[in-house]
Amino acid sequence: MGSDLDWMLQEQGNLETARQLRHPAIHARRASKRHFINGLKKEALTVLVPELPSPDTDLYIIGNGSGAEKKWVAGGIEPEAFDFGTFIPHIVERLGNGCVAYVATWTMNRNHALSMIDMLSNGRLAQLTVFTDPYFRRREASVAAELVLGLAQFPERGRFLAFKNHVKVICIANADRTRFCTVTGSANLSAQPRCEQYILTTAPDVYEFFTSQFFEAMLNG
Repeated sequence: MGSDLDWMLQEQGNLETARQLRHPAIHARRASKRHFINGLKKEALTVLVPELPSPDTDLYIIGNGSGAEKKWVAGGIEPEAFDFGTFIPHIVERLGNGCVAYVATWTMNRNHALSMIDMLSNGRLAQLTVFTDPYFRRREASVAAELVLGLAQFPERGRFLAFKNHVKVICIANADRTRFCTVTGSANLSAQPRCEQYILTTAPDVYEFFTSQFFEAMLNG
């Protein structure tokens, strides 16, 4: 199936690169508060993180793998699901329509690919940048094609790039760039049948670090 879809992916332009970041990057930040959230006995983000924290508070979260059984439905992922990808609609719901999102993952499943394209098409996301590893395009060729072709419907708003990547991070800003949220973790954008860890912060400097030193740095070569 992968070879049958290669032409669709190639027609979307230079989506894969051999380049990497020129040098490692580090951002030192001292959080005033740290909250620890154990999700081993819960699965709903609406319960674990009902509201986004203030910028001086980081959330350290352990997930229980319950997202493996949740499905994509019209309008997005079921709200009680809890895995890495479901942070995206959860955060956008709290920041409002017109958000700008940057997403990096090693691979992803169809549910999350459809959810992101759905959010881009209905205006919940004004812009969406997605990074994956080339493995995603090889192993999940049909899902990659759906994602790339979906992004191509919005040439001024959707961007995709594949390179040797194992970074898992979500960065989202609201429409007027006054509120920010960044989530890093161990999981990919796929159903997680295992425990995973996440760190969520709304600190503007963390958002700026990942978007400028990683996403835009890779896009701009």
